[in-house]
Amino acid sequence: MWKTITPAEMKRIETEAMARGLCTGEALMNRAAQAVAEAVRSHRGAGQVIALCGTGNNGGDAIAAMRILAGDAGFCGEVWLMAGNLSPDAQRELNRLRREGPQVLVRRMMDEAEYAQVGALLDENGNPLTLDDSVGCLIDGLFGTGLSRPVEGVAAALCRLACAAYDAGTPVVAVDIPSGLCGRTGQVLGEVVRATETITFHRPKPGLFLGQGLEWAGQVAVADIGLLPQWDDAEGLAVCQREDIPALLPRRSRISHKGDHGRVVLFCGSTGMAGAAAIAATAALRTGAGLVTVACPERMLDVVQTLCPCATCLPLPEDEETAWAQLQPLLAGADALGVGCGLGQGIWAKALLNKILKWLSGHSLRAVIDADGLNLLSQMDASSLDLSRCILTPHPGEAARLMDAAVAEITADGLRSGERIRKRYGASVVLKGAASVLISGEGTALNVLGTSAMGKGGSGDALTGVLCALLAERARLPEPVHMLAVMQAGCGLHGLAGCAAEARHGNRGVLATDLCEYLGLAAEGSAGDGLRLP
Repeated sequence: MWKTITPAEMKRIETEAMARGLCTGEALMNRAAQAVAEAVRSHRGAGQVIALCGTGNNGGDAIAAMRILAGDAGFCGEVWLMAGNLSPDAQRELNRLRREGPQVLVRRMMDEAEYAQVGALLDENGNPLTLDDSVGCLIDGLFGTGLSRPVEGVAAALCRLACAAYDAGTPVVAVDIPSGLCGRTGQVLGEVVRATETITFHRPKPGLFLGQGLEWAGQVAVADIGLLPQWDDAEGLAVCQREDIPALLPRRSRISHKGDHGRVVLFCGSTGMAGAAAIAATAALRTGAGLVTVACPERMLDVVQTLCPCATCLPLPEDEETAWAQLQPLLAGADALGVGCGLGQGIWAKALLNKILKWLSGHSLRAVIDADGLNLLSQMDASSLDLSRCILTPHPGEAARLMDAAVAEITADGLRSGERIRKRYGASVVLKGAASVLISGEGTALNVLGTSAMGKGGSGDALTGVLCALLAERARLPEPVHMLAVMQAGCGLHGLAGCAAEARHGNRGVLATDLCEYLGLAAEGSAGDGLRLP
């Protein structure tokens, strides 16, 4: 499992380690360069390597990587170096490159004033800087994780040039983070480089996953640069890898039965939305729930039972008081509750949800609130409710309604948005996205397991079922329920099932029902039919 580190914390730890004489900047840079060089070797074709280098230590890492690569037989490459004064470490590496790799051409670029006047990328001798088919790999060492201002001028033009090269099929290796990406939030600052692979150092930066990070960073690899764990006291966000998920799932006894695996109740479904209830129920069963009951409007009974025959149903009458009298005993015998999938926002649904939330405030039942449950919650006064045993699972639009904010405000800083939702409602939160933010009283994590193939209606309903099943199973165990671990396991299983479904059906062809099909196999690391999870 990875733990992220913010750019500020990374700088602090490096500085403190060097100040205490535990390591040197040269040693750290050399290890970083070795990792970048190895990545270039794995991606490079037959052509030359061009390193785009800024004047700071990120550029120094790229220059040092070129020095290492210069020792390879037949290596050919160029360093395109931004105008300006180099950091001491970058200058040292440039001097070494000139001594040890004289075949590498170093081209200093024109300054900003000349660029503004000419309007074209030229080196200091007036020669045009262009990329063609002779380039086998590009190294992005323009800016590091501490970038806080928009990329403009010459640097912006180089970012565009790098993106054009990527689009033409040239591999791009980014040093620590793609230039132009905020290391903390993942927001694009002006222009940004699209990387084939990002080699990040010591620990991954949250911006590689949050915001638009996953879109631009490509494959992320974490390189050990010699900063020992005992020197590092930064908190960070937990990021599960595929192999971490099985360990988050409770071991099952050979002699266990359906009662041991938990009872899930789902208050879901309405006219035209029976599929949402059925998907949530199927996902709960595929994740391992022993018993699942869908409490739905009585007019939906036949449809839900046809779509999900392995679940039982409680048909609820239109009279809300009678419906509540029938629903309450079911809740009392449940191990987990799921609310909201396809529920609608009518008067009947709102009245029953209000009763459910008040009941939950005085009982120990754990619940997942999604979709219309969240939309209705946003219309209520939640100040008197105790939702501490609940998981809210909003997508950005639902999160915006919960916080009475714009969607752009939510997506600008997903971590901060998730923390605000938790503070307002007192519940654990899964703020869904390409990288979902998971927040509970026990800590904060990110889930990056998944695929864009899951961007279909019903995927969120499946996640509700998964989380309910895991909560119900944990409720039957003597150990306390750790909400963060449940959310990590649930979101991880959901994402891995999506990857498996994509391998079978293609990126465009995955349905929410396909996610359900692969959930059980995802828990075991197998996608079935000879497929393996990525």
